[in-house]
Amino acid sequence: MRVLLVQAFTALDMELVYPIGLSYLAAHLNDHEVEIFDLNQHREDPYTPFGQVLDRFQPEIVGISLRNMKVAMPGVHTDDFQPQQEAIEFVKKRLPGIKVVAGGTAFSLYSEAMMKRLPAIDLGCWGESEESFPALLAHLDRPWEVKGVYYREGPDRQVKFTGYPDKIDFKSLRHPRRDLVDPAPYLASSFVSVGVQAKRGCALRCIHCSDTFLLGHQVRMRDPKDVVDEIQALVEDHGVQQMFFCDQIFNIPVKHAIDICKEIVDRRLEVAWSAWFNEHRNTLPDELMIWLKKAGCGLLSFSPDHVDDRMLKNLDKNFRYEDMLYTVQVAKKHGMDVEYSFFLNSPGEDWRSMMHIFKFLLHARLQLGNQLRMFTLLMMNPIRIYPHTRLAEQARESGLISPEHDLIEPAYWNPGSIQHAVSGWQATARTLYDVRKRWKDATGNTYASVTR
Repeated sequence: MRVLLVQAFTALDMELVYPIGLSYLAAHLNDHEVEIFDLNQHREDPYTPFGQVLDRFQPEIVGISLRNMKVAMPGVHTDDFQPQQEAIEFVKKRLPGIKVVAGGTAFSLYSEAMMKRLPAIDLGCWGESEESFPALLAHLDRPWEVKGVYYREGPDRQVKFTGYPDKIDFKSLRHPRRDLVDPAPYLASSFVSVGVQAKRGCALRCIHCSDTFLLGHQVRMRDPKDVVDEIQALVEDHGVQQMFFCDQIFNIPVKHAIDICKEIVDRRLEVAWSAWFNEHRNTLPDELMIWLKKAGCGLLSFSPDHVDDRMLKNLDKNFRYEDMLYTVQVAKKHGMDVEYSFFLNSPGEDWRSMMHIFKFLLHARLQLGNQLRMFTLLMMNPIRIYPHTRLAEQARESGLISPEHDLIEPAYWNPGSIQHAVSGWQATARTLYDVRKRWKDATGNTYASVTR
């Protein structure tokens, strides 16, 4: 069967994100002829090349990965998912009768709402689909036999779901098919977007995060040697010199992170990389920091969301203000670059807690100097409420959102007074520290990582 896998528009206007999910999916479609097309490589005129691919390849199935619900496109508001709808409808008009299968992070989060709002979607695969999508292709006339599948039934096309599938044995998966997507355009992007996944799942329980709904609390790890085999192939076969680990958290567990670093060092691979790190001091021991530096890690990316102990407790973080001070101390000690990102309007936010953020930023700047990356440091936003999170439950219980709100239209926690009071400062900060500005160190390497 001819299968075209399409990466729909992402949220990063004019920035490319390597479609690693589709590359993983393609690696498990041995019995099919597969191509991958990324609409984001053609932002100004996506439909001309997209139509050419559809006409030439004549796919029998189109699988479209919806990574983001809200996207930024020329002439389209950021909070509008119209571009995603248009892309799906374009396929149906170009190839009448073809089945479109939706998947990806955004689809999995908003699956029922999307199936109802976008009738052009025939089928959907929830969550990890390396097993369910190939099984669905083998049972297109009997989709109800495959776990993790949304389908339509009867003349009224009523939406049905076959139930959540078991978590995939991540370490047994094949390497992503990099041959189907040329890394060159992504390497030229000002964000480092060519990634490697060493683990899936997250042991943390932050109330606003939907990752555990999609991937679970159990951290499923690949063998470090297998991870570095993939990195080595990227370096030697595709000329990749910079990459990032797209794990939820790289340094939990610590030993797994150290073992990956040791393997990179043992093979003498020359590659610069970054990752997302947890802030608790127990997850940032000196041994890990030493191996990170040896292995080419050029940036510690932290997403603490706050620094005030009261706010951190409300967000159910596993660290406190003292741990945040430790991140500064350990980065300074080992000469590592750092970036932080924070939320505005956490549950219980007030001026006192906000001032703790500014106090921490001043301390970090004085201690780290140019080791502190400012472009994400001041990118402070209210917390968006995502479905299937404890924050969404709290928002419904408090009456902030209605029980029927499907959250496709953005809803934020406690929007209002504080947000408006700092809106002018926020706009100024974004102007001064453009998040899309390419940052280079003295050697010319770019370590900026894609915002989650």
